[in-house]
Amino acid sequence: MKAFVFFVILLAVALCTNVFALDWNEALSIAEQNSHELVSAQKEVEASEWTYRKAISAFLPQLSAGASMTESLTPTTSASSRTYRYDLSATQYLFKGMEGIYGIQSASANVEYQKANQRSTQASVFYDLRSAFLDVLYTQEEINLLEKILKQRKENTSLIQLRYESGKEDKGNLMTTQADQAEAEYDLASARRNLKLAKLKLSQLLQANVDKVEEKEGFKKPPAVDLDKLIDVTPSYVIARKQLHLAELSQKSSISGFLPSLSLRGNYRKSGSDWPPEKEDTSWSLNLSYSFFPGGSNIAERVISGVELDQAKEDFDRSVKDLRYSLEQTYEDYIDALEALELTRISLAASRERAKITTAKYLNGLALYDEWYRIENNNIRAQTGLLNAQKGALLAEALWHKTYGGYVK
Repeated sequence: MKAFVFFVILLAVALCTNVFALDWNEALSIAEQNSHELVSAQKEVEASEWTYRKAISAFLPQLSAGASMTESLTPTTSASSRTYRYDLSATQYLFKGMEGIYGIQSASANVEYQKANQRSTQASVFYDLRSAFLDVLYTQEEINLLEKILKQRKENTSLIQLRYESGKEDKGNLMTTQADQAEAEYDLASARRNLKLAKLKLSQLLQANVDKVEEKEGFKKPPAVDLDKLIDVTPSYVIARKQLHLAELSQKSSISGFLPSLSLRGNYRKSGSDWPPEKEDTSWSLNLSYSFFPGGSNIAERVISGVELDQAKEDFDRSVKDLRYSLEQTYEDYIDALEALELTRISLAASRERAKITTAKYLNGLALYDEWYRIENNNIRAQTGLLNAQKGALLAEALWHKTYGGYVK
């Protein structure tokens, strides 16, 4: 029985200490639930939708009800009297200077604006998340590589130490390889510190503890796209277009300051000295109001909205050009990064083969130390270069998706 209990305890400890690697899809799912920015953007959309519903109320009747009791006291006779009253009233605006119509259109455009802003926020959040995820992933890979490089540096130091003791190498060459070993030890320690910071950043973005990540899929080639058509559906373009539309509606709405308003009002009232009151009174009225000179504010509003519309048109044209260039740039950078990655792989294969051949020559006295040392360092740089090229390609992919409002899936 004791042996069984001990086994269960060991199993529980093993399960508790087991580290599960987080993949990208899991990171996306966690971020969708925990990201403050995404929740805030969603609330902005909901608020804009309710603002749209509120704008519709300008075309609906306004209803109100009231009740009162008034008691009057005569000081000389100490007599008092009470009056009771309640009433119902309704007001319907028949025309309010186009303000209500343009208000609804503006509220509708603002809903679309906020939805586009939500997509833009999502793309930015997921790009930052992807960048932090890749920092952890490739710092893990960097540590594995640096451990191999450190092992290689130690072997080189041992090799030169033996050749120095046998009189085949000088002390300067030995000290150089020892310095390379010390540098490799520093690089490894620094990478481990960087991994700690990278995991902290990713954990903060996800609001969940992350100890290890993994990437299941490889590199993808960018799809063939029509950038001129793609630009029309990007969040940045939709945002710029809606901002221009809102400026146009604001300019149109400013005409309301020169127009009258027409409303219909009805009232039903009962009053009397007893409760419930019995005296009934019903009335209705048709009201026309026209402020023909509100101090010139309507003229100023008209001018201001016209200037703001001109500014919005300039901003829209500039935004479209900037976005078109950004799409082209990030797409070409993505292709360049993948081609650079392939070139780095070819260079690494060549440097490995050359390092293998040169080491054999050096051990057999057919190559000098300087040649062996140079080719050995080139091989090590090629290994780290491949790691950087891999990370660079994935970051270029993430930036391309962010530019058109998407994300790596």
